[in-house]
Amino acid sequence: MPVFSRPYRYFRPLAKYQALLVAACSCSPAFAISYGIYDSRALAMGGAATAIGSHAQAAFYNPALLAFHEEEEEAGRDGRVYIPNLVVQFTDGTESAIDAIEDELDTQLSSAIENFNDAPIETTAGLIRDVATDLRDVLDDIAQDDLSLDSFIGFNISEPSNREGGGFYFGARALAGGVANVSESDRALLGDYIDSMGRVATGEALTSVAADYPHLINSRGQLIDPTATLTSNADVSALIVSEWGMAMAKQFEFFDQSIAVGITPKLMRGDAFRDTADFNDGLDSVDEAEDEFKDSQETHLAFNADFGIAATIAEHYRVSLTLKDAFKKTFSTQQDPDPVTGEPAPDLKVTLSSRARMGLGYVGDNFSVGLDYDLDESTPMAEEAGTQELSLGAEYVFWDSLALRAGYRNDQTGLHENMASAGLGYRWKRFVVDIAYASGGNYQGGGLQLGWTF
Repeated sequence: MPVFSRPYRYFRPLAKYQALLVAACSCSPAFAISYGIYDSRALAMGGAATAIGSHAQAAFYNPALLAFHEEEEEAGRDGRVYIPNLVVQFTDGTESAIDAIEDELDTQLSSAIENFNDAPIETTAGLIRDVATDLRDVLDDIAQDDLSLDSFIGFNISEPSNREGGGFYFGARALAGGVANVSESDRALLGDYIDSMGRVATGEALTSVAADYPHLINSRGQLIDPTATLTSNADVSALIVSEWGMAMAKQFEFFDQSIAVGITPKLMRGDAFRDTADFNDGLDSVDEAEDEFKDSQETHLAFNADFGIAATIAEHYRVSLTLKDAFKKTFSTQQDPDPVTGEPAPDLKVTLSSRARMGLGYVGDNFSVGLDYDLDESTPMAEEAGTQELSLGAEYVFWDSLALRAGYRNDQTGLHENMASAGLGYRWKRFVVDIAYASGGNYQGGGLQLGWTF
């Protein structure tokens, strides 16, 4: 199997898991667990939502926002139901690795070498050169790019009332990432196959080439299959957090200024996966790789809560402070004993830490602009690097129905690329739809949500 084929195939079970939720409801360091983007409006606006978020977003980002409403719920149609609510963010390295796995480059290389040993001619040598080149390119992509997946799918209901409000949501956030260790010896070995077979493919005598690359030939004079000797590996982690949350908020007046407080208590189910994947793992199929990764799964049930406070100053200006997942959770995973010694393997854990964020914003009748800032660097899920985001977003609404949105996201640690984003929102009678796209460096994402007012 190609290097890291196990970890990247692990994204498949995550996709299957989320597909089931849809049915039920309707290498560089990878990213740590960020504050999170859970809907298309926030994705389009760079993640800025703790101060200028809508009532429908409040349960995800700042429950206090539900209380910024001056009418009884019967007086208007400000309630929202969104189903589905889908956001997917991933790195190009992840995408290219999955594509390479689908191409089964390991099988192609082994077959090409077998064919060459049966018929050592220019055509079969050229095939080895081409497949080895593709495999080395994958290694280069993995070594240079972040390997990360962050997605959310769910539904939510919100109903603001007179200076108070409530909301409910159910959803699952799937995160996966790995720290890759691509060895230079693997790249050099594949380079030798590329160079040597390239010479044979252009008509040079096999005996002459073999003399320059004796380490590629076995005692029987045949070309060695290198797929069993590559040493690159990865520490891959995944966490699927399913949440049932109930948000509530209340507004108070202090010195003629509106201050709202909110809380979202929630029940969490955490499915944690973590494994160390080697190239030479002896696995022969995608299903076998998936099964081995799923063997590391541990399911945990836990209680948690989000807290938020927000103030409106001079009618249109807002400041907010939030704490997401206030109670730190550490999830253990199943590990097989050492295959040589039989000793129990050390525990590999996946950690979900609290994240605090401050928000500033202006909220007008048609125009809103906001800035969110993580107060501290996020704690890694496993061994990956942390992140600390600064998010800027703006929205302008035309004719009370069409919303144009744009945003920008900056990682203050300097380890990740900045991201630009844009999106649209449209309301027709009681139907609402939001779409968004974000891109930066090797990272991109998209979002879609459909809903109606009540």
